[in-house]
Amino acid sequence: MQLESLELIRESSFDWARFHAYRVFDESLQRFIIGRKSYVTTHPQQLDLEAAFKEIRSCFSEGFDDSSANFEEKVRSQFEVASEESKIVFANVEFLWAMPMGNISPRTKRGYAKRWFTDESEVVTGERYFFGSPHTIANPGLWYLMNKYWELIALLRVLNLVASDEEVVDIASAKKRIAELSYAAIYEGAAKEGHFAVTKVCGVHSALLHLSAPDKFESIISENHKQQIAKVFEHVISDRPEIKCREQKIRLIRERLYDDYGDEGDPDRKHRWFFYLSRLKPLWVGKSAASLKIASIDDEVRREQAALDYSEVEGGKEATIAYRVYRSAKLVTEAKKRDDFTCQACEFTFRKQIVHVHHLDPLSERQSPKQTTLDDLVTLCPNCHYLAHFWLRKSNRFKKIEELLQKLRSIYS
Repeated sequence: MQLESLELIRESSFDWARFHAYRVFDESLQRFIIGRKSYVTTHPQQLDLEAAFKEIRSCFSEGFDDSSANFEEKVRSQFEVASEESKIVFANVEFLWAMPMGNISPRTKRGYAKRWFTDESEVVTGERYFFGSPHTIANPGLWYLMNKYWELIALLRVLNLVASDEEVVDIASAKKRIAELSYAAIYEGAAKEGHFAVTKVCGVHSALLHLSAPDKFESIISENHKQQIAKVFEHVISDRPEIKCREQKIRLIRERLYDDYGDEGDPDRKHRWFFYLSRLKPLWVGKSAASLKIASIDDEVRREQAALDYSEVEGGKEATIAYRVYRSAKLVTEAKKRDDFTCQACEFTFRKQIVHVHHLDPLSERQSPKQTTLDDLVTLCPNCHYLAHFWLRKSNRFKKIEELLQKLRSIYS
């Protein structure tokens, strides 16, 4: 799938550049990839990226160290005879890997670059370059850190291809190419081929997708989290079976759930980390679609019928998890207008309010989405709506509007 075909759900006026990660990403691409100069160190010389990537490939990728030594020991050994230019380039690549992550401290991020140079002044300093939350994009978890070698190989592959692409002439074209390569690596297995081949799932591809196009791609670094969100909330977009792209699914799920969840006093957090809001995260972490219960009027009827006839203490609160079945607000409004906001069974009406629209073919019984027309709907008051579901449990003949209305009207005659 081409990135151009990904629908932008809603044009965003959100100012991403207010947060350092997005600004620094653009600045580093401009200086490092386009300008061929170091962003994270103070070295002024022009960099031969092609030669540097070739040497890095030789000592870091082809010279892979599978010993039990830690990453620091390995990388120092691998780059022991490397040129200063290759160390400068590697420092910039490692910086881009660590920079947007909230669970790597600013001091540690700067320390990665300092390891190569004896003079501390050779590395830039300050919060402008090394920062923590809220200016980062995610807290990716232990996998991102434990998988560091492969994460860096993946990033080296992307940047090497972008730097060697003659059509990359500015930030916009660089970000477009980065997004294409990252998307292909995640969904098409493209990262397994060519120089700096990657054989593991790498979170850096998702980070690059988001940084390159934050209005299209969520700041979700974990592959497992993406799978879980798309699976658990698949009912929310069940009316869009033509959407196959998982990134597109997640964006549409976000759009449809967005207004139902508060911003916890921080609208920026809601916009940037929606699926990690305290009210939303428990709905999908460790859950499965099958384990969640669909809330419906029909279920309310069943529970009322099963209630025992004695008194108990009520009014306590408990946390519940429920699916919302998608309903067309437009169809509901048109049905009420057609029926003059009046119950078609008992003729109850009140200021165009307190009436429901009943589906003759209940949504809760549908195994998959299907077309609904106005002929499938009838306006009922809350009491008659309740009774409609009650009688529907007795016989499917009440799916016919004539049978249903006759039965309901007989109660009042």
